[in-house]
Amino acid sequence: MKRFLGLYRWAMQMKLRMGIYTLALLLCKMVWNAIQGVNYVLSLEIVGMWVACLLFAVVETILLPREKEPTPVRTVAWVLVGNVIFWGGSLWLGWFAGVPLWGGAVLVLLLEAGLAAMWFGDHVAMRADSAVLNRQLRAFQRRQEHAGDDVR
Repeated sequence: MKRFLGLYRWAMQMKLRMGIYTLALLLCKMVWNAIQGVNYVLSLEIVGMWVACLLFAVVETILLPREKEPTPVRTVAWVLVGNVIFWGGSLWLGWFAGVPLWGGAVLVLLLEAGLAAMWFGDHVAMRADSAVLNRQLRAFQRRQEHAGDDVR
C-alpha cells in the first residue's frame, strides 16, 4: 500500500506539471494559428503536444524530485531535456511550421522564460514557503513543550 501511495503521489505531481506545460504549448500554438488566420488546432497536433508534455513531466519528476535538493547538474539536464523535447517536437511534428525567424526567437524566449518561471516557483518561492512553515512548526513545538512544563 505504501508503494502504491508513493506512486500515486508522484503521478499526481507529474500530471499537474504535464497539464501546465500542455496548456502553455497549446496557447502558443493557438496564437501562432491566429496570426496565420487559422482558428483551430488539429487533433493530432494536440495529441503530439500532450505526449511531449507528458514525457517532459515524467523526466522532470525523475531529474528534480521534490524530496531532494536540486543540483546544478540536474537543473542543467532538466533545461536541456526540456529544450530537446519541445524544440524536437516542434520541428519533428511541425507545430509551428512556417514561423519566421523573429517568431522562432519569440517562441524560444517563451520556452526559456517558462522553464525559468517553473524553476523559480519550485526552488525559490516554494522553498521560502517551506522555510516559513518550518519556523512556525518549531515555534509551535516549543510552545507545546513549555505548555507541558506548566501542566506538570
